[in-house]
Amino acid sequence: MKRILAVLAALILAVFALTACSDNSDSSDNDSANHDGMAMTSMSMPSKPTSMSMPSMPLGMSTPGASSMGIVISGFEYSTPESVMPGQVLTIQNNDTVEHSVTSDTAGLFNEDIEAGETETITVPNEPGTYTFHCTYHPSMRGTLTVK
Repeated sequence: MKRILAVLAALILAVFALTACSDNSDSSDNDSANHDGMAMTSMSMPSKPTSMSMPSMPLGMSTPGASSMGIVISGFEYSTPESVMPGQVLTIQNNDTVEHSVTSDTAGLFNEDIEAGETETITVPNEPGTYTFHCTYHPSMRGTLTVK
């Protein structure tokens, strides 16, 4: 009886070990592809044309800590360029592990949800000015875009 229990326990442990190993392998493959561990998201990631947003990068000057890409979300905070050109396509990179949004305080200007680890784009308003925005999921997150 002790032998049967020992063999059964060893078998159960082996199944758990193999399952854990396969989950880690799948997760690290997906993590390297899209940083969030979701296979469906990694399939959609290559279809997002990050190279199309590259030409707009030099147009906005960056503040210290802000990416030349545009808006970067990290640590539940926005880093924004010092200024952007009217009508510029601006890249948003969400480096956090949760979904955020970049939602204009002025209704209808821009409202983009960005999944964890994802990149999206918005088109900056055509009129020069200062535009404040927030995260609809985390109201304490606030940012400002200066269009010149």
